[in-house]
Order: sequence, then structure tokens, then C-alpha cells
Amino acid sequence: MSSKAPVLTPDLIKVLKIFLGSALGLVLILSFFDGYRANNTGKERTFQVADADRLFFVNLRSIHYDREVRQEAVMEIFRHGKRLKSDTIPRFFPAILLPSTTNEAYLFFELEGADYPIQIQAKLRDQVIQIPFDLGGNTAHKALGEQLWPMLQQNASFSWLVGGKETPLWQTESEKEVLKTVLTDYFRILNQPQP
Repeated sequence: MSSKAPVLTPDLIKVLKIFLGSALGLVLILSFFDGYRANNTGKERTFQVADADRLFFVNLRSIHYDREVRQEAVMEIFRHGKRLKSDTIPRFFPAILLPSTTNEAYLFFELEGADYPIQIQAKLRDQVIQIPFDLGGNTAHKALGEQLWPMLQQNASFSWLVGGKETPLWQTESEKEVLKTVLTDYFRILNQPQP
């Protein structure tokens, strides 16, 4: 082979065109699926909060809440200021938890004056929906809020089984408004549409 032989032969140019054309086509096709990437960070993004949404809640919405700072858990607990407060009647209201070390927010339904598991009954017109609930993780509490939201919008009446007997739950309009407000604020913090 002579030293003057051309490096870019016509066959090599054809191969490069095919390779580069297919590579660019593949990149173009995969760019349409950018939002469907695998989450390999090891972090749960379900409860992720943007700084702007957190600031909006803390600066504007938190005035309607009683704030409790838990130093041992490194978090703040926000309970609505107009929730039912009683030492004799069992209560079940959501609170918003904002950890100080992470940009996350959690919904936690606090049960006071009774023990888990509980059974919530929602009555919509002629239909009775049973919602069993036990003290679960963050996902279970968020799922309960997502399940209750459409029923609140349809003006359902609620009761629950506490100690083997059925008692009304969130029976007054103000109690339902407290529940709606907390759920609305929580989904706004997460920047998620309400279910």
C-alpha cells in the first residue's frame, strides 16, 4: 500500500454517513422521551418541594396554622388553627410536616383520643364507601388525602368506627373547611393538582 493512499475512501464515507445519521436519529428520538428517564438518584421524588412553594406556604399560608418545632425530629409541624380541639372527643385531622434538612413535605393524619386501626365511612347519596386506615408511612397518609378530596368536593358525610361504635367525623361545615384547606395547601406545596 502506498503512502499516498486516501484515508477517506468512498466506502468509508458511506459507513460514516450511515453511522452518524443513525446516531443523530437515535438522539433525536430519545430526546422526545426525556421526561420518562429512570430515577437513579435513590431519592423519593413524590414528596419533593420546590423552594418557591415552600416559601409561599411558610410566608403566606402558615398564618392559619399552629406551628410546632420538633428539635429532635428536625421538622416543623403545621396544624390548622381552627381544627376541633377537645379532650373528650376523639379527633382525626391532617397536619403538614416540613423537615428542615430536606426539601420535602408530608401529610400526617393525627389520631388523638383513639387507637389504630380505624375505619372511615363516607356516605355519598346512596353509596357508602369504607376506608380502612392504619398508621402507615408517608405514602399511606398522602393516599388517604387523595382519596378523601373528591368525596369532600361531592359534599359527602363522614363517620368512623372508634372503639367499636360509629361516631360522626368532620360533621360540621367548619371541620370540613379545615380539612379542605389543609389538603389544598398540602397539594399546593407539592405543586400537584388536587385529585
